[in-house]
Amino acid sequence: MNVTLLGTSAAEGWPALFCRCAACGKARQLGGKNLRTRSSALIDGVLKLDFPPDTLYHVIRDNLDLRGLRALLFTHAHDDHFSAPELQYRGEHFVPTPILEPLPIYGPRDVLQTLERTLAGKCAPFTFHRLTAWETVPVAGYDITPIRAQHDPAIECFNYIVRDPRGATLLYATDTGWYEEPTWEFLQGYRLDGIVAECAKGPIEGGYMAHMCIPEVVRLRRRLIEMGCFNPESPLVTTHFSHLGGLMHDELQVALQPHNIQPAYDSMTFKVEAPTLRPRRRPIRTSGAALPAAYRAPVAHLAPDLNL
Repeated sequence: MNVTLLGTSAAEGWPALFCRCAACGKARQLGGKNLRTRSSALIDGVLKLDFPPDTLYHVIRDNLDLRGLRALLFTHAHDDHFSAPELQYRGEHFVPTPILEPLPIYGPRDVLQTLERTLAGKCAPFTFHRLTAWETVPVAGYDITPIRAQHDPAIECFNYIVRDPRGATLLYATDTGWYEEPTWEFLQGYRLDGIVAECAKGPIEGGYMAHMCIPEVVRLRRRLIEMGCFNPESPLVTTHFSHLGGLMHDELQVALQPHNIQPAYDSMTFKVEAPTLRPRRRPIRTSGAALPAAYRAPVAHLAPDLNL
């Protein structure tokens, strides 16, 4: 499985849209891996996770052909991950040769409700598929399992377990704060061959509970290793960095590499591979109907009106 992180910033980008802080000024000065656009990922060139407002820039910068997508997967309905009006440009009024094959879109309830309103009458070929936490579904040749994120209690927010046809399994964990216990219990049944974990707060602990910081990502890795879910030599890559965290890319490397964690940068590609010497542990649970009530309860936490 080839995973490309098209964008690696939090909601405001880095340099941020309206910011003159020292971290944004330094990113402008240094350039390169310090310039970050809104977060999104592309798996094997065919499965896209989220559609941020910087998607056109990603297409131009990386020479992407979005007509090659086989499915689009959304984590949640915050604007930095979900630029719904942009999808109308797949419609017949904006391409000289009409696209007849519908693009399947998968995501939580709030995403699909917004898409149905936004794209009504736009003559853009899509099919909409609502996902339910804990239930595995086949998507474009992959097994996709939504797990409940710790992000915004007002809407459904998912992270994803993505398993490719060769058995390689990725945990895509953005946006989220520290998982609640039902999510940890569910993860116990999986072997994870790679992880993308958000790190919006950088070195800053405490405060806003809906994102993670460097110490929490280190603890997440340690807990998954202790659970037997994650090999210490497998890749764990961090993304969704906010300028409020303040660390440049090289500084993030210094903080993370001692823990065998890599900070991502825009356009970074890495490989996730299934082990060849032992069989994959099958997931313990794949159906929400079989889960205890705690799994189906909504996430309860405090989240201020701030979407990093």
